[in-house]
Amino acid sequence: MKKTRLAAGMQDKLFKRARVMYQIERQISDALMATGFHRIETPTLEHYQVFGDEVNPTAYNLFDQKGDLLTLRSDVTSQIARVIASTRVHTPIKFSYSGKVFHCHEAQRGLANEATQAGVEIVGYPVQQALKEALVSARQALEVAGVKVYQFEFSHASILQLIFEELALSESQRYYLAGLIRDKSITGLKAFTQAYPSIFDSFIQQLPYLFGDVEEVLAAARQLTQHEGLLSALDSLELLTQSVAQTVPRMSLDLAQLSDLPYYTGMMFKVFGDKVPDAFVSGGRYDKLFERFGAKELTAVGWAMDIDSVYQAIYDDLDFGGDGNDV
Repeated sequence: MKKTRLAAGMQDKLFKRARVMYQIERQISDALMATGFHRIETPTLEHYQVFGDEVNPTAYNLFDQKGDLLTLRSDVTSQIARVIASTRVHTPIKFSYSGKVFHCHEAQRGLANEATQAGVEIVGYPVQQALKEALVSARQALEVAGVKVYQFEFSHASILQLIFEELALSESQRYYLAGLIRDKSITGLKAFTQAYPSIFDSFIQQLPYLFGDVEEVLAAARQLTQHEGLLSALDSLELLTQSVAQTVPRMSLDLAQLSDLPYYTGMMFKVFGDKVPDAFVSGGRYDKLFERFGAKELTAVGWAMDIDSVYQAIYDDLDFGGDGNDV
């Protein structure tokens, strides 16, 4: 193997791309700090238990000189929960951060294994206040970064969590069902409900269609279930979208939205544009995470912005030839 060959999923960023991404990261960080967010920087390496009780095969894991298993951070939220649980940081508090995160994707998917993120964590505040501030700060960060066209997409973590729990599926069955939901497979979901019938059959079969206009999706979803837990989640979505209608004028629902991270417990949101397939921003509520570190339950809402996706949406049309003239 040549010494000049990059590791899978890694890339060099040169010249204008490197400079502009640095400027985006700095401008977002400065704007967040100017509105009351405390800057925090967490280590790139952590003990693997910070991110989960079991070793994550999609993480970059390595042993230190003492034989302890360490992990390159895959997200910053878990690290901030550790900080709050293990130090004398007083809540309520608002943190902002930026830096690299690492995740091993399958080689054939062509995804980057190293990404630059900026984000916030709002901990210990009343939930409605925290949710609104999270959305306002995310919108501000998008505008500071120069993103012109975007739309917020909301969901609720408990919708699919309740279905998965009450179906009592094995790990492999959960993984299979999650794949069908992610792919919006109409025939696959129908076949799944025939193999594993339940009171959720109609709801599961209609998941590929439960996205779009807020009022229309809520009305359709309520016709499909009488389950109190699902109806409660739908009521929460309606309350939130009504309360932030002036703050977030462009929004939709997607009830098939799967949680990117296992600790989300309530409202979730993503922000999409029209030039890149990946979300600019992913966020949500995660009250239970602090208990993993021995702390009490705290209301918490956060989001993370993918700076690479933001850059691609804004600057993808520019010429980045390798002649060095764009330095």
